[in-house]
Amino acid sequence: MTFTEVGPMKKYETSLRRKQIHQGVVTSIETHTPFGISMQCAIIDLGDDIKGMIHEDQFDKQQFRSLVGFIDHTVDFMVLDPKKRGGDTDDIQVFDREKGIVLLSRVQALEELQEEFWDTAEEDHICTGTVSGFEEERIYLLVKGVVCILPISDYEYDWTPSGRNLLPLGTQVTVKVKKIDREKKRVTVTRKELLEDPWNRVRERFKQGDFHRGVITSVVENTGIFIKLCPGVESLAWFPNRVPSHGELVGKTVSVKIGKVDLEARKIKSKIVHFPHEIMG
Repeated sequence: MTFTEVGPMKKYETSLRRKQIHQGVVTSIETHTPFGISMQCAIIDLGDDIKGMIHEDQFDKQQFRSLVGFIDHTVDFMVLDPKKRGGDTDDIQVFDREKGIVLLSRVQALEELQEEFWDTAEEDHICTGTVSGFEEERIYLLVKGVVCILPISDYEYDWTPSGRNLLPLGTQVTVKVKKIDREKKRVTVTRKELLEDPWNRVRERFKQGDFHRGVITSVVENTGIFIKLCPGVESLAWFPNRVPSHGELVGKTVSVKIGKVDLEARKIKSKIVHFPHEIMG
């Protein structure tokens, strides 16, 4: 057997002994029948004509309908340790030199990362997570194998209507750990606190008496019309003497005259001086 036949595979034999964690991109999903059970397998190109294979039951403890959605996603993995898989380890051939296949485990890698996370996690710690799911009011990020909650209100200063499909699965997001509940194993993170507060520049951007364009975000009876001047900054305008009698106002661009600016209360009063032509009837 030549060095080229042994070398690349030897690298992963060493990785198994050292319990090393690697990262790789899922290039395809194949169906195989290991141990007599048909299942999907995530394939990772390990280079040197070696194919890494993660059986479905070693991809995640959560059962997915299909692994196809993980194609082109970067995942953490370790060389499969048969002893941790359970069952008869003699039936598991981790290294198939003839076919150039190495069995991998994402589950084992996530378990190692989770242990590291809980040993080192601290509030206010800045980290990078990967979008693993979303709902209306929150985004789920996978940080070192631990699912963290990013409330939609903590995504940005601007109003974000929903977390659904806001970011594609697999997107990397830098966040700050906001709260850790070790008893419930619950971690809440924030992205907004890493961004500049737009109200820090309000005084220099919006001076009393100046005119600006804005977009109507809502109309509240007996309160007024809310107008977005820039991401995270809205002004409140009282109903003008002439309000268009038809047409939907929300989403329309208007011109306003800036009135009182109250930085402490984070409020700006304004007056609508021009409605868009298309709704003036």
